[in-house]
Amino acid sequence: MTGKRRALLIATESYSDATFRRLRAPHADAEALAAVLRDPAIGGYEVEALRNPPAHVANLAIEDLFAAARLDDLVLLYLSGHGIKDDYGRLHLAMANSRHDRLNATAVSAQFVRNQMDGTRSRRVVVVLDCCFAGAFPPGSTHRTGENAGALEQLGGRGSAVMTSSSALEYSFESGEDAGSTLVGAAGPSVFTGALVEGLRTGSADRNADGLVDVDELYDFIYAQVEAAGKPQTPGLDSRFQGRLVVATSPAGTDLPPEIGQAMRSPLPLVRMAIVGELAKLLRSGSAEEAEAARDALAMLVEDDTDSVAAAAHAALARAEAAAKEAADEQASRPVPVPDPAAPDPTDHAKAPGMWAKTRRAVRTGLPSAAAIAALVAAFALILWQERYDGRFAGDPAGEAVTQTEQVRVPQGFVTPPTRPTPLPEQVTCQYPPNGEESAGSVQPPASGEVPARGIVRADINTTIGTIPAILDRSLAPCTVNAFIHRVEQGFYDNTGCSSGNVPWLTCGRGLHGNLDYDWIDESVPGLPLHRGYLVMHSDYHPGFSVYFEGPHSSSNDTVFGTISEEGMAVVDNKRAESDDPYNSHLGEITVTSVDIER
Repeated sequence: MTGKRRALLIATESYSDATFRRLRAPHADAEALAAVLRDPAIGGYEVEALRNPPAHVANLAIEDLFAAARLDDLVLLYLSGHGIKDDYGRLHLAMANSRHDRLNATAVSAQFVRNQMDGTRSRRVVVVLDCCFAGAFPPGSTHRTGENAGALEQLGGRGSAVMTSSSALEYSFESGEDAGSTLVGAAGPSVFTGALVEGLRTGSADRNADGLVDVDELYDFIYAQVEAAGKPQTPGLDSRFQGRLVVATSPAGTDLPPEIGQAMRSPLPLVRMAIVGELAKLLRSGSAEEAEAARDALAMLVEDDTDSVAAAAHAALARAEAAAKEAADEQASRPVPVPDPAAPDPTDHAKAPGMWAKTRRAVRTGLPSAAAIAALVAAFALILWQERYDGRFAGDPAGEAVTQTEQVRVPQGFVTPPTRPTPLPEQVTCQYPPNGEESAGSVQPPASGEVPARGIVRADINTTIGTIPAILDRSLAPCTVNAFIHRVEQGFYDNTGCSSGNVPWLTCGRGLHGNLDYDWIDESVPGLPLHRGYLVMHSDYHPGFSVYFEGPHSSSNDTVFGTISEEGMAVVDNKRAESDDPYNSHLGEITVTSVDIER
């Protein structure tokens, strides 16, 4: 939820090869779709639109789209025009300069698109094909493949959704005197893209009325619209995505203030965390409609990418369910009251105006004002969730529950650290044995012995791009925290460089001072995914430390020993935004000048 939304729309209606008939719909369809996707209230996408590009321009734009995408970006590719299968059943998308007899060199092949999808770092990819699937064969020849363009088979893949306008091929050949033939394709306005735009623009595709439109909802709406139009085409969808792939926001009204919806869609986890508290209040004090809407919203936040937000939403729902059960049990245990005939009827507004007015006021005051919510979001008046909740680490391949067994007080504005499944004792013994290597500089190993396994230490990582505040969590990795502080006190990380790559983290503090002459202690938690804002000691990069700016990312023997503040993550994000280089070469310009430890 923290990434950008990027869209590339390619519409081809005119062709230099007379084999392909000119189409009327693509350009208008692409313009309408671009307007909806750009709308910040609906899509909020960064949109690039190409009209009648030659194949080499289209191929480069497609590769640029997928290469520039980051882990949490949502990438959408839309192609409208003619789709053609070659003699071997391979799908190609015709461009302005395409030749029917030289498709490999002059068209965009579906396999090329598939390769870009496989190579991108983005975990959320949507491809939409609104094409006349057309195969051009000389008169008298027979088709070597069936009547399906095979777009789903050739483009489907993990973490992706491929939607096509039709699964059937319709041929209409008009023979000429030479070997070429004129292919007559469907040239009418596109029902498929029209339904796509309508579903997003009006919010009609939001089938469960939760304020969001996912791929499956959008497909169901388009399918129904195309079927109602009586067109001889069947839209197809191959969604190979774990979880829910949300592509847009519904502009349709809900029972919740729009400010709540905006806060839920905020790219800042702390804002989404804050709104959990407002939704929890509505569960207790709102009207039935508002409570139901709040319950649906919290259910959505349970699927949030940020573990702390998901855990808070899960806990709010659990508390509401427990309170409802307790109230029901209490009500069931009460004796049935005998009505007093002299008492006023609370449903008779004329006899009991005060009672009626009090009830109405109670409903109204349960709903936070729009101004209050807007101020909450604008000022980041965040609810600090000090209690840790039972839950699961998102992305844990083993799916094992990780129970939070203690309270961890996290300073305001910092990413919430994970907690060990089994807490450590209050003190642990740390050994730092020599490893036989030559130590760089005069850095001495920390003393072996008992160290505390409770508490948080504040640290400021000072760099040439700004200060990155951090917290070091002794309950997670006491020996690692102890060794890190010891190296900081000896100036080990002063004036050391940083580097990155095609990875979701920034590693600092290794190069200048080299290796150490003592071994590090592996305090990793098996199966723990590494999330944005985690401070990590990699086994491969020790004694350097890493700051994760995207996640989740699977880990093996990497030790999480703290987290970064949102302010610090903004410092890293601002530097990352200076370039779209997928290898983050510009992050190598960062230098750690010093690290300060608060005592």
